[in-house]
Amino acid sequence: MRPLVLCARMVHNIPMPDKSPHLTVRVVLGHAAKCLQPKRIVCDEDRNLGLLEAELFLSHLLKKDRTWLRIHDSSRLSSTVSRLFSQMVARRMKHEPVAYILGTKEFYGLPFRVDKRVLIPRPESELIVERVLEILKRKPTTGDLAWDIGTGSGAIALAIAKEIAPRHVLASDISMGAITVAKQNARSLKIKNVSFIKANLLDASARRQLEKINPLRLVVTANLPYLPLSDKKKLDKDVVAFEPTNALFAKQNGLELIEKLLRQLASFDIHFDTLLLEYDPPQTKTLRALARSIFPKAKLTIHKDLAGRDRILKLTR
Repeated sequence: MRPLVLCARMVHNIPMPDKSPHLTVRVVLGHAAKCLQPKRIVCDEDRNLGLLEAELFLSHLLKKDRTWLRIHDSSRLSSTVSRLFSQMVARRMKHEPVAYILGTKEFYGLPFRVDKRVLIPRPESELIVERVLEILKRKPTTGDLAWDIGTGSGAIALAIAKEIAPRHVLASDISMGAITVAKQNARSLKIKNVSFIKANLLDASARRQLEKINPLRLVVTANLPYLPLSDKKKLDKDVVAFEPTNALFAKQNGLELIEKLLRQLASFDIHFDTLLLEYDPPQTKTLRALARSIFPKAKLTIHKDLAGRDRILKLTR
């Protein structure tokens, strides 16, 4: 066996095997885990984070699950696999998110393709899907429509569409790049009851499409950019340096686009039944007051995420 080649970048002064042929699963994972282990341990899950990420990369390359890696830890790797694995580890050491390196992220039990054109779907957004399904599975009609505004990778829209087929879902986004990714996900998941349009919130093209469908019951979802600009200095480099800024941050302490959407829904007199908005937990008081001022007769409900934080505003007319 050739001597181990040092990592392209050093972390804790621990070397990682690079292009050496015939390395075993155990050796490669051991060195990569040390390279990827974060310096700061925030919670118990972080203690084995380096190993977890290394296993995810190698599982992806070998098309085997992590259990297989542990059972077959003495298996030798080809030089090609070793080289590709080293490249993935090097990218991660530069803080590139795991989902972008793998090119996929699971959301609501479905695999979604992701790249730098779209945000990485977060588990807390699954709460929107759950609330929508509660509504649309109650007295379902063929005139139902779910409209996902700011769809990104299409995660929310497609998760809903799969559950309510053949009823229809409309998904819109201002970014053509995001629409392209969302359409790719629809094809790979074989979900056909969804339409994608390029639109800036409730612009003319979105309203024309809505008039064309003319739903009997409309449920609107929106996971818009909602982080305050000041958060750029607080967030991990994994997020700020790689995920699309225009999909993360908004002016007015993060509420600029949410307020614009609320006012458009009111001014254009869009006949929706329910609106579900994802937002930043510290915005609860301000957002509730804003929604109440625009829709004084609506019922407002706050739903918490799995961490117990305010996360979704449900507005029912």
